[in-house]
Amino acid sequence: MSKKHFIKRHLLILERLRKNPCDFKELQEYVRKQFMYEDEDYELLIRTFERDQKEILSIYGVDIRYIRKEKVYKIIQEADEGKTNRLMESYQMYNALSMSDTVANHLIVEKRKSLGAENMYGLLHAIQKQVEVSLVYEKFWGFDHEKFQRVLRPLVLKEARQRWYLIAEDPNDGAIKSFGLDRISDLEISSRRFEYPKSFNAEEKFKHAFGIISGEEAPEKIRLWLTREQGNYIKSLPLHNSQKIVSETATELVLELFICPTHDFMMELLSMGANVKVLEPKSLQKKVKARLLEAVGMY
Repeated sequence: MSKKHFIKRHLLILERLRKNPCDFKELQEYVRKQFMYEDEDYELLIRTFERDQKEILSIYGVDIRYIRKEKVYKIIQEADEGKTNRLMESYQMYNALSMSDTVANHLIVEKRKSLGAENMYGLLHAIQKQVEVSLVYEKFWGFDHEKFQRVLRPLVLKEARQRWYLIAEDPNDGAIKSFGLDRISDLEISSRRFEYPKSFNAEEKFKHAFGIISGEEAPEKIRLWLTREQGNYIKSLPLHNSQKIVSETATELVLELFICPTHDFMMELLSMGANVKVLEPKSLQKKVKARLLEAVGMY
């Protein structure tokens, strides 16, 4: 069986058991139906599934066990649900895009620049081996989009607002900086090793960040008023993991976050227009108001 079938089977098993525990016959039937959607006749055998259990634990960090008392298979532990979700989404999107031309014509794909994913494997390798990299980086600021040759010590890859960034130490000044993967080219992995900075903790550094900008401002409690429509959107796609709902009615919603009120966060608020109002802190409220007045003044 091809690698495609191998991955598909794993993700279908996870997809079904995430909905709720079930016995093997239910799982077998679910997998069979999903393969049928692509005109494939496939039956999951118990021996294959038992092997899949071990592979799913090893690859995805998801522990599936048979609960004898309930007579069902159940996900007991999942190492990183977010990463598994992304794997499943990526595979489902791949399946949709690779369907026949007739069906694919019903998909309108946004034309956009590459996210720079072609460099992810090389950068992850450099991070793991703790070796420096050289690359060409294109700056967006300025008229001519200047390109610079950089030597960096890669520390971590971070996703923010549907873009990927390399967080790296600059050996020239020891500062931790961020670089968009979509602006990186001519990546080369060197053999020059470096010592991972003991003081750097990626989780802590970005704990209170909206995106990748951190350290500019101290984190503080931010309270926002939103229209019901905008509130529903923000509930389904939270601004930050500290987000919590303070109150909500049929027409409005008030939520609270504890983050750094950085420039990129303010830009996000401005993009919501009249659907959001900063209640606290007053300092952020004044900044947003000033930018809105500035925008009005342009017309």
